[in-house]
Amino acid sequence: MKIEIEDNKFIEFDESNILFFYGQNQKISQEFVRSLKRFANKKSLTNLEELVYGENGIEIYRNDQPLKAGSINIHFLQDSFSLFEEVSFEKNSLMTEYLATLAESIDINIELQKIENHLLKIESIFNQHLKKVSNNISSNLSSLTYTELLKNNIFLSYTSGSHDFPLEMMDANEFVDEYLGLLEKSLENTPKETWISLVNLASFLTAEKIQVLIDGLVQLAEKTGLVHIFVISQLPLGINYRPNDIPNTIILADELCQMPDFDSFRNSIENHYPGDLNITDDQLCQNFYEIIADIGDNNILTGKSYPDIVLLKVLDEILGFKVPNFTYNLKELTNAERAFLDS
Repeated sequence: MKIEIEDNKFIEFDESNILFFYGQNQKISQEFVRSLKRFANKKSLTNLEELVYGENGIEIYRNDQPLKAGSINIHFLQDSFSLFEEVSFEKNSLMTEYLATLAESIDINIELQKIENHLLKIESIFNQHLKKVSNNISSNLSSLTYTELLKNNIFLSYTSGSHDFPLEMMDANEFVDEYLGLLEKSLENTPKETWISLVNLASFLTAEKIQVLIDGLVQLAEKTGLVHIFVISQLPLGINYRPNDIPNTIILADELCQMPDFDSFRNSIENHYPGDLNITDDQLCQNFYEIIADIGDNNILTGKSYPDIVLLKVLDEILGFKVPNFTYNLKELTNAERAFLDS
């Protein structure tokens, strides 16, 4: 896939149900999010925007075929309010979309007909009273449609324990399960390719809820075949990573680097590692995500364990990045590792 971030400047990566974009290059991550948001807008560019993206607008290609904005729904979760908006009765929210589908509910329409009958009875009573003061004036009560019911009579609250709270008083973490449920209903009612952009989740969700959110989205992606998840963050999220997440990871450094399949990833590290790499696949995976934000970063590195420092230098050299200066405890290193870091 190719996504334009400036006129004729693209970022490229192989697609998967979920992709992790981690690293220090905030310029690229901001341009990436900006392009996704503008593409999701589905409107023609202004003259000023054409200066950024060119006359052809934002171009996104899959297998060299251009994608049309109208063929994709794109959602963004980037702060507490963006999550609140989706579960509240706001315009174009997932909740509003779901409530609108209930207009076809047989049970609701039966009850609305009962209300209509009651309104007719009330109208008759009004007119009986009006006849006592006028033979020329009568009353007419408006019928109650489902649209009017939603517009004027529905207010959402959040029940916690034995209390009801306004939605806006709740922490964003409280809405993760509801968001997943509403998204699933949306996909059932309108099966359409949907991109979920998760931007800096750690700034407004706990690690536990981030795990719940990502697990739920991955399950929806596997179930529907419609969902693609973009996780965008300067620092890696504190979730459970597995070796098969490695090829779905793109490092945001001076250049974008997507990791290969795990076997190739491990073999390459073993071929460049000083001595034997005596750790399991799961340990290597965990160590990789602990240092991913430092890959391609030229700043002096401190506060890392010696296995992480060695692994970081190995990866910097494999990927062709300038290797930063390191500080380390000589007693923790083997002779081969110390010689490698000093080389």
